[in-house]
Amino acid sequence: MPTNSPRPVLLLTGTNAAAWTMENVRMSFEASGYICHSLTYRHHDLPPGPERDARLVGVGIADFVDDARQAIEEIGENPVVVGHSLGGVVAQLLAVEGTVKAGILLNSSIVNGILPTTDGERELGKLFISAGAFWEQALGQDLELLTKYGLNTLPTDMQRQIHARLDTESGRVVFELVFWMYDVRNTTRVDQEKVSCPLLFVSGTEDKAVATSTARLMAERYETADFLAVEGACHYIQFDDQWPGTAAKALDWLSRKL
Repeated sequence: MPTNSPRPVLLLTGTNAAAWTMENVRMSFEASGYICHSLTYRHHDLPPGPERDARLVGVGIADFVDDARQAIEEIGENPVVVGHSLGGVVAQLLAVEGTVKAGILLNSSIVNGILPTTDGERELGKLFISAGAFWEQALGQDLELLTKYGLNTLPTDMQRQIHARLDTESGRVVFELVFWMYDVRNTTRVDQEKVSCPLLFVSGTEDKAVATSTARLMAERYETADFLAVEGACHYIQFDDQWPGTAAKALDWLSRKL
Protein backbone atom coordinates (compact mmCIF):
# COMPACT_ATOMS: atom_id res chain seq x y z
CA MET A 1 0.00 0.00 0.00
CA PRO A 2 1.43 3.41 -0.86
CA THR A 3 2.56 5.37 2.18
CA ASN A 4 0.14 8.20 1.45
CA SER A 5 -2.90 5.89 1.40
CA PRO A 6 -5.36 6.07 4.30
CA ARG A 7 -4.31 3.77 7.12
CA PRO A 8 -7.09 1.62 8.59
CA VAL A 9 -7.82 1.41 12.31
CA LEU A 10 -10.26 -1.01 13.91
CA LEU A 11 -11.87 0.27 17.12
CA LEU A 12 -12.91 -2.34 19.70
CA THR A 13 -15.20 -1.48 22.59
CA GLY A 14 -15.44 -2.64 26.16
CA THR A 15 -18.27 -4.60 27.78
CA ASN A 16 -21.89 -3.43 27.68
CA ALA A 17 -20.91 -0.95 24.97
CA ALA A 18 -21.34 -0.07 21.32
CA ALA A 19 -19.35 2.06 18.89
CA TRP A 20 -20.39 5.36 20.53
CA THR A 21 -17.97 4.73 23.41
CA MET A 22 -15.07 5.02 20.95
CA GLU A 23 -16.24 8.23 19.27
CA ASN A 24 -13.55 10.40 20.90
CA VAL A 25 -10.94 7.86 19.82
CA ARG A 26 -12.26 7.89 16.28
CA MET A 27 -12.10 11.67 16.04
CA SER A 28 -8.54 11.76 17.36
CA PHE A 29 -7.26 9.14 14.93
CA GLU A 30 -9.11 10.43 11.88
CA ALA A 31 -7.73 13.91 12.55
CA SER A 32 -4.28 12.33 12.12
CA GLY A 33 -5.10 10.73 8.78
CA TYR A 34 -6.31 7.28 9.81
CA ILE A 35 -9.53 5.72 8.55
CA CYS A 36 -11.44 4.24 11.49
CA HIS A 37 -13.78 1.27 11.42
CA SER A 38 -15.91 0.98 14.55
CA LEU A 39 -16.95 -2.54 15.50
CA THR A 40 -20.10 -3.20 17.50
CA TYR A 41 -20.05 -6.80 18.73
CA ARG A 42 -22.87 -9.16 17.83
CA HIS A 43 -26.28 -8.34 19.37
CA HIS A 44 -24.93 -5.12 20.95
CA ASP A 45 -26.87 -3.06 18.42
CA LEU A 46 -30.17 -4.48 19.67
CA PRO A 47 -32.33 -2.21 21.86
CA PRO A 48 -32.77 -2.99 25.55
CA GLY A 49 -35.21 -5.80 26.21
CA PRO A 50 -35.81 -9.54 26.40
CA GLU A 51 -34.70 -10.28 22.82
CA ARG A 52 -31.31 -8.64 23.35
CA ASP A 53 -30.77 -10.41 26.65
CA ALA A 54 -31.79 -13.81 25.29
CA ARG A 55 -29.37 -13.49 22.38
CA LEU A 56 -26.50 -12.39 24.60
CA VAL A 57 -26.76 -15.34 26.98
CA GLY A 58 -24.01 -17.83 26.12
CA VAL A 59 -22.07 -15.46 23.87
CA GLY A 60 -18.35 -15.49 24.68
CA ILE A 61 -15.20 -13.52 23.95
CA ALA A 62 -14.30 -15.96 21.16
CA ASP A 63 -17.45 -14.79 19.36
CA PHE A 64 -16.26 -11.19 19.59
CA VAL A 65 -12.86 -12.22 18.21
CA ASP A 66 -14.74 -13.80 15.29
CA ASP A 67 -16.62 -10.52 14.81
CA ALA A 68 -13.29 -8.68 14.69
CA ARG A 69 -11.83 -11.19 12.22
CA GLN A 70 -14.78 -10.61 9.92
CA ALA A 71 -14.32 -6.84 10.21
CA ILE A 72 -10.64 -7.20 9.29
CA GLU A 73 -11.61 -9.31 6.28
CA GLU A 74 -13.97 -6.57 5.16
CA ILE A 75 -11.29 -3.92 5.64
CA GLY A 76 -9.10 -5.92 3.29
CA GLU A 77 -5.78 -5.48 5.05
CA ASN A 78 -4.31 -5.78 8.50
CA PRO A 79 -5.31 -2.71 10.51
CA VAL A 80 -4.08 -1.05 13.65
CA VAL A 81 -6.43 -2.04 16.48
CA VAL A 82 -7.38 0.26 19.33
CA GLY A 83 -9.21 -1.62 22.05
CA HIS A 84 -10.77 -0.35 25.26
CA SER A 85 -11.15 -2.68 28.28
CA LEU A 86 -12.56 -5.94 26.85
CA GLY A 87 -11.44 -4.63 23.45
CA GLY A 88 -7.87 -4.76 24.69
CA VAL A 89 -8.22 -8.49 25.28
CA VAL A 90 -9.72 -9.00 21.83
CA ALA A 91 -6.80 -6.99 20.39
CA GLN A 92 -4.24 -9.21 22.13
CA LEU A 93 -5.91 -12.36 20.82
CA LEU A 94 -5.85 -10.91 17.30
CA ALA A 95 -2.18 -9.99 17.67
CA VAL A 96 -1.35 -13.65 18.28
CA GLU A 97 -2.86 -14.46 14.89
CA GLY A 98 -0.71 -11.90 13.11
CA THR A 99 -3.71 -10.08 11.67
CA VAL A 100 -2.94 -6.60 13.03
CA LYS A 101 -0.14 -4.11 12.38
CA ALA A 102 -0.10 -2.71 15.90
CA GLY A 103 -2.30 -2.53 18.96
CA ILE A 104 -3.13 0.32 21.33
CA LEU A 105 -4.79 -1.05 24.45
CA LEU A 106 -6.72 1.43 26.57
CA ASN A 107 -7.07 0.08 30.10
CA SER A 108 -7.19 -3.47 28.77
CA SER A 109 -9.00 -6.07 30.84
CA ILE A 110 -6.77 -8.82 32.15
CA VAL A 111 -5.93 -11.97 30.22
CA ASN A 112 -5.34 -15.54 31.38
CA GLY A 113 -2.42 -15.66 33.81
CA ILE A 114 -2.71 -12.12 35.19
CA LEU A 115 -3.95 -11.76 38.77
CA PRO A 116 -5.27 -8.60 40.42
CA THR A 117 -2.66 -6.62 42.33
CA THR A 118 -4.94 -4.40 44.45
CA ASP A 119 -7.59 -4.95 47.10
CA GLY A 120 -10.06 -2.93 45.03
CA GLU A 121 -9.77 -5.29 42.06
CA ARG A 122 -10.16 -8.31 44.34
CA GLU A 123 -13.21 -6.76 45.97
CA LEU A 124 -14.80 -6.32 42.55
CA GLY A 125 -14.27 -10.02 41.87
CA LYS A 126 -15.94 -10.90 45.17
CA LEU A 127 -18.98 -8.87 44.16
CA PHE A 128 -19.40 -11.00 41.05
CA ILE A 129 -19.15 -14.15 43.14
CA SER A 130 -22.05 -12.95 45.27
CA ALA A 131 -24.23 -12.51 42.16
CA GLY A 132 -24.89 -16.24 41.72
CA ALA A 133 -24.61 -17.95 38.32
CA PHE A 134 -24.13 -14.64 36.49
CA TRP A 135 -22.45 -16.39 33.55
CA GLU A 136 -25.88 -17.74 32.57
CA GLN A 137 -27.44 -14.27 32.43
CA ALA A 138 -27.24 -10.97 30.60
CA LEU A 139 -25.80 -8.40 32.99
CA GLY A 140 -26.55 -4.69 33.23
CA GLN A 141 -24.31 -2.03 34.74
CA ASP A 142 -24.92 -0.90 38.32
CA LEU A 143 -24.53 2.88 38.49
CA GLU A 144 -22.84 2.88 41.90
CA LEU A 145 -20.28 0.23 40.93
CA LEU A 146 -19.67 1.78 37.51
CA THR A 147 -19.07 5.16 39.13
CA LYS A 148 -16.68 3.68 41.69
CA TYR A 149 -14.63 1.48 39.37
CA GLY A 150 -14.94 2.95 35.88
CA LEU A 151 -16.08 6.57 35.84
CA ASN A 152 -14.60 7.85 39.10
CA THR A 153 -12.78 10.88 37.67
CA LEU A 154 -15.66 12.11 35.49
CA PRO A 155 -18.28 14.75 36.32
CA THR A 156 -21.49 13.39 37.85
CA ASP A 157 -23.65 14.35 34.88
CA MET A 158 -21.31 12.56 32.48
CA GLN A 159 -21.25 9.48 34.70
CA ARG A 160 -25.03 9.30 34.53
CA GLN A 161 -25.13 9.91 30.78
CA ILE A 162 -22.63 7.11 30.08
CA HIS A 163 -24.42 4.72 32.42
CA ALA A 164 -27.75 5.45 30.74
CA ARG A 165 -26.34 4.50 27.32
CA LEU A 166 -24.58 1.31 28.39
CA ASP A 167 -26.71 -1.81 28.08
CA THR A 168 -26.57 -5.47 29.06
CA GLU A 169 -23.64 -7.79 28.40
CA SER A 170 -23.21 -11.55 28.26
CA GLY A 171 -22.40 -12.84 31.74
CA ARG A 172 -20.21 -15.47 30.15
CA VAL A 173 -17.98 -12.72 28.74
CA VAL A 174 -17.59 -11.20 32.20
CA PHE A 175 -16.85 -14.66 33.66
CA GLU A 176 -14.14 -15.27 31.05
CA LEU A 177 -12.53 -11.93 31.90
CA VAL A 178 -12.69 -12.01 35.70
CA PHE A 179 -12.47 -15.72 36.44
CA TRP A 180 -10.19 -16.93 33.67
CA MET A 181 -8.72 -19.56 36.04
CA TYR A 182 -12.06 -21.42 35.99
CA ASP A 183 -12.69 -21.07 32.26
CA VAL A 184 -12.22 -24.59 30.86
CA ARG A 185 -11.91 -23.11 27.36
CA ASN A 186 -8.96 -20.90 28.35
CA THR A 187 -10.59 -18.25 26.19
CA THR A 188 -8.23 -15.40 27.11
CA ARG A 189 -4.98 -17.36 27.07
CA VAL A 190 -2.48 -15.45 24.94
CA ASP A 191 0.72 -17.01 23.60
CA GLN A 192 2.77 -13.83 23.89
CA GLU A 193 5.73 -15.38 22.07
CA LYS A 194 3.63 -15.40 18.90
CA VAL A 195 3.03 -11.65 19.06
CA SER A 196 5.43 -9.79 16.77
CA CYS A 197 3.54 -6.52 16.26
CA PRO A 198 4.10 -3.51 18.53
CA LEU A 199 1.67 -3.01 21.42
CA LEU A 200 1.09 0.04 23.58
CA PHE A 201 -0.60 -0.52 26.93
CA VAL A 202 -2.22 2.72 28.10
CA SER A 203 -3.23 2.74 31.77
CA GLY A 204 -5.09 5.43 33.70
CA THR A 205 -3.63 5.74 37.18
CA GLU A 206 -7.13 6.16 38.63
CA ASP A 207 -8.50 3.06 36.92
CA LYS A 208 -10.03 1.03 39.75
CA ALA A 209 -11.12 -1.90 37.55
CA VAL A 210 -7.64 -2.71 36.18
CA ALA A 211 -4.99 -1.03 38.30
CA THR A 212 -1.86 0.39 36.68
CA SER A 213 0.25 -2.15 38.59
CA THR A 214 -1.85 -4.96 37.09
CA ALA A 215 -1.73 -3.50 33.59
CA ARG A 216 2.04 -3.20 33.81
CA LEU A 217 2.35 -6.92 34.61
CA MET A 218 0.37 -7.68 31.47
CA ALA A 219 2.55 -5.45 29.30
CA GLU A 220 5.74 -6.99 30.67
CA ARG A 221 4.80 -10.34 29.16
CA TYR A 222 5.50 -9.01 25.66
CA GLU A 223 8.86 -8.23 24.10
CA THR A 224 7.13 -5.86 21.68
CA ALA A 225 5.11 -3.86 24.24
CA ASP A 226 5.51 -0.34 25.59
CA PHE A 227 3.66 1.14 28.54
CA LEU A 228 2.07 4.54 29.04
CA ALA A 229 0.64 5.58 32.42
CA VAL A 230 -1.79 8.50 32.26
CA GLU A 231 -1.97 10.39 35.54
CA GLY A 232 -5.47 10.95 36.87
CA ALA A 233 -7.34 9.03 34.17
CA CYS A 234 -10.11 6.54 34.96
CA HIS A 235 -11.07 3.26 33.27
CA TYR A 236 -13.12 5.13 30.65
CA ILE A 237 -9.98 7.00 29.71
CA GLN A 238 -11.38 8.23 26.38
CA PHE A 239 -13.87 10.45 28.24
CA ASP A 240 -11.35 12.10 30.57
CA ASP A 241 -10.39 15.75 30.06
CA GLN A 242 -6.82 14.77 29.25
CA TRP A 243 -7.83 12.43 26.42
CA PRO A 244 -6.49 14.74 23.65
CA GLY A 245 -3.05 14.63 25.24
CA THR A 246 -3.25 10.87 25.72
CA ALA A 247 -4.29 10.43 22.11
CA ALA A 248 -1.39 12.61 20.94
CA LYS A 249 1.09 10.41 22.82
CA ALA A 250 -0.46 7.23 21.44
CA LEU A 251 -0.44 8.60 17.91
CA ASP A 252 3.20 9.69 18.25
CA TRP A 253 4.09 6.19 19.43
CA LEU A 254 2.20 4.70 16.48
CA SER A 255 3.94 6.94 13.96
CA ARG A 256 7.30 5.70 15.25
CA LYS A 257 6.31 2.03 15.17
CA LEU A 258 4.70 1.74 11.75
